[in-house]
Amino acid sequence: MRIVLDMQPAQSHSRFRGIGRHTIDLAKAIVRNRKEHEILLVLNGMMPETVPFIRDSFAGLLPQRQILVWKAAAPVKASNSANQLRRKVAQYTREAFIQQLEPDFIYVFSMFEGHEDDAVQTIGTFFDGQRVVVSFHDAIPLIQSDIYLEPDRSYKHFYMEQLAETRKACLLMAISESAMQEAVDYFQYPKDRILNISSAVADIFKKKDIAPEDEKTLFRRLAIHRPYILYSGASDERKNHLGLIEAYARLPAHLREDYHLVLAGGMPEIHRNRFEEHVKKLGLGADEVIFTGRLTDDEFVLLYNRCHLYVFPSLHEGFGLPVLEAMSCGAAAIGSNTTSIPEVIGWERALFDPHSVDAICHKMQEALTDADFYRALKQRALERAFLFSWDKSACRIIAALEQEQASRAADRAQASNAEAPQSRWVRQIAQQVASSAQGSDPACFNLAATAQTLAYNAGAETRQLLLDISELVQKDARTGIQRVVRSILREWLQNPPAGYQIEPVYATASQGYRYARQYTAAFQGHDASQGQDDPIDWAHGDIFFALDFQPEVTVVHQQFYQQLRDDGVIVNFLLYDLLSLQMPHYFAPEAEDNFGRWLEVAAAADRLVCISQAVAADAPEWIAPSRLSSPRALDIAWFHLGADVASSSPSTGLPDDAHRLLATLQGQTNFLMVSTLEPRKGHAQVLKAFEQLWREGSDANLILVGKQGWMVDGLVRRIRAHAQFGKHLHWLEGISDEYLQKIYACSTCLIAASYGEGFGLPLIEAAQHRIAIMARDIPVFREIAGEHVSYFDAADARTLAAALQQWMGQYQEGKAPLPDAMPWLSWQQSARDLLTIILTDPR
Repeated sequence: MRIVLDMQPAQSHSRFRGIGRHTIDLAKAIVRNRKEHEILLVLNGMMPETVPFIRDSFAGLLPQRQILVWKAAAPVKASNSANQLRRKVAQYTREAFIQQLEPDFIYVFSMFEGHEDDAVQTIGTFFDGQRVVVSFHDAIPLIQSDIYLEPDRSYKHFYMEQLAETRKACLLMAISESAMQEAVDYFQYPKDRILNISSAVADIFKKKDIAPEDEKTLFRRLAIHRPYILYSGASDERKNHLGLIEAYARLPAHLREDYHLVLAGGMPEIHRNRFEEHVKKLGLGADEVIFTGRLTDDEFVLLYNRCHLYVFPSLHEGFGLPVLEAMSCGAAAIGSNTTSIPEVIGWERALFDPHSVDAICHKMQEALTDADFYRALKQRALERAFLFSWDKSACRIIAALEQEQASRAADRAQASNAEAPQSRWVRQIAQQVASSAQGSDPACFNLAATAQTLAYNAGAETRQLLLDISELVQKDARTGIQRVVRSILREWLQNPPAGYQIEPVYATASQGYRYARQYTAAFQGHDASQGQDDPIDWAHGDIFFALDFQPEVTVVHQQFYQQLRDDGVIVNFLLYDLLSLQMPHYFAPEAEDNFGRWLEVAAAADRLVCISQAVAADAPEWIAPSRLSSPRALDIAWFHLGADVASSSPSTGLPDDAHRLLATLQGQTNFLMVSTLEPRKGHAQVLKAFEQLWREGSDANLILVGKQGWMVDGLVRRIRAHAQFGKHLHWLEGISDEYLQKIYACSTCLIAASYGEGFGLPLIEAAQHRIAIMARDIPVFREIAGEHVSYFDAADARTLAAALQQWMGQYQEGKAPLPDAMPWLSWQQSARDLLTIILTDPR
């Protein structure tokens, strides 16, 4: 079966209440116990601030691709009549989006969301109730309509509408026997279509050792300085705060001196003021009754574990989650003898009549003074709590859906002749807008926003692989990074993965992302004027990959990448190296800060792909620990670059003096360095070493290939003014790939003297030309070249000169290692390996 879980109660205002907890925890349990069934989570994009939390909550349980977001034009809350048209459109939009997923069942965790927020829940436009299953919590508003419905006509209208929708569901999953009976008695729902799945609490609520410092900090903040009686939960009138406070006031004075009454949890200011006035009216001291305000789950766990007694005096509950939370933490708990609470506590002696202040007081006093009774409460708490499990609830749901599916398998064939949902969806929305008085008034309804959300929800049969080449589009500096970008881009354009469209994109510091259609056309040899660089679209299931390196653009668009993740796009960044952080003294002063900001953004993505295992091993040291330990932790992967220049869009052309130099070099001992001149590359040390060799009479040549980089002005002056410049010392700036291949062909040995690298492409290129290699002994060179090269570890030029002299002797004797058998990848192989990583769901 394919089961869609509508997660809106975990996004609406209910996310701060028991219904929100019910939604998250039960959904997790359904996912854990899904067996062979497919589970999809559907989120409301009109409440975007809640999307990251839900995605994080299911990290490791469900692939992010199975968490989908639909969108509509907001606001749509039912309490504002001006939202009526948008709300209707949003209802159609939600149903049509879910229908496209072709679910066997849609599970709704609460049908009563959306009066004061942008949740919408209906049944019957694109799918009938025969596929909808609803959690049923209680009928409290209907039973106590004088409190919950009559004072607010807007809410009453909303509630009755949603009640009618609920009745369309094929099954109700009640959270208690009490709730199940209320559905029968007050909703007139058939009893044989209701199942009691019970309820449970999150795993965090358990008996645990509390760190003394944590306890001290919280108690100091809350002004708790003696043992306490605890209540937790909402502050509705039915929760009976006034009765509890009065019952506490009637305790003997010596007990009140021994125990605070702590009322835990946030509440509206008007409620708190009312309760505080009641405290004063009863003559209680300011330090006797403590109001905590909003607390974190960890703080609740601490209070539950440390309370002497937990009291739950509610007049009416659908289940009674707070008392089970307390019992799960080992608290001695007493509570009301009404509705569902006896099902939770499970011991008649621990119950009292919540309508009687004396009964509450007497039961509290009994628990505080009768040691045997108190000991039994403590023992029974954990034993009883153990019986409640979200996994048990989920298994009951799955079994009920399997049974329902089996009983009506023959009905499925009828759906094949139905109108295509997307066309029906668009037509009905158009009719709704056209028939409305607001439909002709653009000021009342933003049709453009609706059209945009429709396009997003409709998605596309072919997913996009959005390839960020922002730097390459602006300027191809022919650097090593840009060679990588060109090579991967060419391979993926020529061999796109099945089911994906390769879409190069770019952005600037002042402009959002656009399709790089004109650049791509020119790159492939087509007429660039035919393409339009339109703003990009995206949808759930697309992939974004920042192949290029453009720190300024990346930092500016940080929020955009988060939006992509929230919308179900997998976001990846390519990490070339960490050198400006590891070796800041080799870079311009601002480089460390600029790269640090880039890495902070990149590390907030789904995955960081490194160009070597060495970079991947170093990366965690430079990434905030929170990104490595968070629920949706950063995935770090690695691959190796390719090295066939012919597949990297090589540049061509030779300067006028090329043939003369190549002829001069023939038959000589030629050492080659290929890299931009910058401090970490080791050029200065190598030049000093060769100066010593030349003084000793060596006629070896040193050939430097690469443009001038940063912080090497002094070195450049030395080279240009050197006595050997143009004789045994040659510097070829900005030469073409064609010329470089000819230089490789006449070289004896490549020197890779860099103090740090992300990969080391020249080693591979040298191996392809079967020329020997001398490399500094750093981890990434070992990773790439293994034992196929000669390594040196020279701290100064004298040591390096000796190593060069020794190598030349070994080479003449045929004893120097040669890279003939050194493994390397073509760009086709490298691009294929990278694609395998990108198309795999992050861990």
